[in-house]
Amino acid sequence: MPEFVAEAAESRRRKGPVSPVMRRLGDEKAIRPADGRFVVLKPGTYVVFFANYSGRVQVIIKTQGAKVYIYGLYYGKDNDRFHLETVQDHQIGGSSSDLLVKGVFDDQSRFGFKGLIKIRKSAQRSYAYQRNKNLMLSDTAMVESAPFLEIEADDVFCTHSLTIGSLSEEEIYYLQTRGIDRRQAEKLLVDGFLNERE
Repeated sequence: MPEFVAEAAESRRRKGPVSPVMRRLGDEKAIRPADGRFVVLKPGTYVVFFANYSGRVQVIIKTQGAKVYIYGLYYGKDNDRFHLETVQDHQIGGSSSDLLVKGVFDDQSRFGFKGLIKIRKSAQRSYAYQRNKNLMLSDTAMVESAPFLEIEADDVFCTHSLTIGSLSEEEIYYLQTRGIDRRQAEKLLVDGFLNERE
């Protein structure tokens, strides 16, 4: 995850959701469609970002030579409820999309995720990745994640993955042996999870 995305997410975490925004690298103009639907018509590198957003994010790639990175960040606490649906729709080949959605969930918070990678028959030589990583801080938080692939072309590379885990007591203990109290150790591990590059 690019450093500016992590910084933006951290600064907005306490201010509520961040609606999806897309920026083409090298271009100062940000695109913020009301319906979360982005259409990529020119080659280049694009970044889409959102945080604590409930709704649909659709990226339609209609050009060769586009690289689209999609980052979603979630922090749920109390009785927060989030639902996210994503679509990576490759209509022309020779481009890539890379989705990473990370979440940290505490208390009785809930997160539902449905992600679709769609590769049209005309989109040969497309590359699409979809990852959803979640860290559970309580036994009463809940995540439901459903990744889907819909591939009509035969010369493509697509992957999807899902992880749900909790903090490691062994790692917390290690930090405590270095003089860090439990609460600070947990915070360091959560920050590390959110800031890791993959």
